[in-house]
Amino acid sequence: MPRTLNVTIMRALVGPRAAALAAAALLFGCLWVRPADALPSFAAQVGAPCSACHIGGFGPQLTPFGIAFRANGYTWGGGPGPWAHIPVNLVVSPSYQTQAAAQPAAPTGYGASTNNFFNLLGSGTSVFIAAGHSFGGQFGIGGFEQIGFIQTPGGPLVASEATSDLAITKPITLKDHSLLLGFHFTNTASGGDPYNTLYNGFAFPYIIPFIGPFPSANPAIATLGTTVYGMSLYALYDNSIYAEAGLYQSWGPNTLTTMNIGAPSLGMIAGGAPYFRLARQHSWGSNFLEVGGMYMSIPLQNVPGALTTTAQNQYVDWGFDATYQHTYGPNILAITSNILFENQTLTASQAAGLSSNGMNTLTQFRIAASYYWRSTYGATLAFTSTTGSTDPTVYAPASLTGSAGGSPNSQAIVAQIDWTPFGSDTTHAGYPWLNVRIGLQYTAYLSFNGGTTNYDGSGRNAGDNNTLMLFTWWAF
Repeated sequence: MPRTLNVTIMRALVGPRAAALAAAALLFGCLWVRPADALPSFAAQVGAPCSACHIGGFGPQLTPFGIAFRANGYTWGGGPGPWAHIPVNLVVSPSYQTQAAAQPAAPTGYGASTNNFFNLLGSGTSVFIAAGHSFGGQFGIGGFEQIGFIQTPGGPLVASEATSDLAITKPITLKDHSLLLGFHFTNTASGGDPYNTLYNGFAFPYIIPFIGPFPSANPAIATLGTTVYGMSLYALYDNSIYAEAGLYQSWGPNTLTTMNIGAPSLGMIAGGAPYFRLARQHSWGSNFLEVGGMYMSIPLQNVPGALTTTAQNQYVDWGFDATYQHTYGPNILAITSNILFENQTLTASQAAGLSSNGMNTLTQFRIAASYYWRSTYGATLAFTSTTGSTDPTVYAPASLTGSAGGSPNSQAIVAQIDWTPFGSDTTHAGYPWLNVRIGLQYTAYLSFNGGTTNYDGSGRNAGDNNTLMLFTWWAF
């Protein structure tokens, strides 16, 4: 299941259907899958601590070394001994959360409580196969494959295909310049991006509550999740300019069933969805800066509820991202931000009465600032804002998950403190096969689905969804 299952429900199935799906939307956190996060096999492969690649020694936010490692197709080596050749990893995150106000009913599978929840799987358990190798500096092959294990509400533990990325790289020397050519095969839009600043889980918070509700609206590029596959060609010139062009398509229904992935909630890509990415990075002194942009055009048919399978909606997503890092000896300040603009042409949805408007817009802005002392103790403060067109059919009233005003507008502040005791250490007994982060995270909603009071039309306020989460995040 894609991470964004809950935030797409209201956009794909609206009106009376939205109320019926309210309970399902609560289970969002159990169904999303996470990208590669400080995998021990990569630390063993290069013979370095996790903090060499990851800000604070854990999570998907990358240092300049980590960006270069990923751009080079995960092929760098240097780690000693047999540990450098074992590619299997296990990631699990047992967590506890509580909400400001009780939910109308207890989510299925989490006991009788309506605002206190504990989950041994947290945001999901995953097994990663991750490794890479350079063949004499002539070319390299590397990547990772993630299999997610999901606890269905009141049911068994099931496995599904999660994120994956295969890269083939070819370094070239051009007199005094370098050129790295690469090919990506990935199953998430922007999944091969080396900066980890875009969508599908790469933007803070990197670990989220496992029970919702969450705001209804999210850009289409994020809602695609793992229901797609794409092939991209990319180039990195002088370790400075990055360019990528790719094409994405939806997996067929039989393939989705085989991989135990839910059907896409917005529809199936018609023909192909082109994706373009351009970024510039620069390091000076103790500073690193990356600024970039992206564009993706997503034509969708087989829209749920449409009058015909060939009726089409069109989503065009484009935007910008930036990351700045400054090191203070062993300490680091990192600021990451992105903004995405989306134009929606809802021909199929409007004809079927699933949308009040033929065209809608959506804008999402996110920014996070983190400071880590010795890559061990960290504090992060983030802000996220989603605004868009008013559409009382797409964003319909529904208890807990709906919008009384037909608006997707939501704002939240997220604060987190965490401890990563082994992320910067290669001398502890568990290296490289143990890393853990323990953290406390608080999410405060300034507005939710278009309102601050009675946002859903059933008496719930935005602040009622404020969430405190105590999490652990283990990688073996």
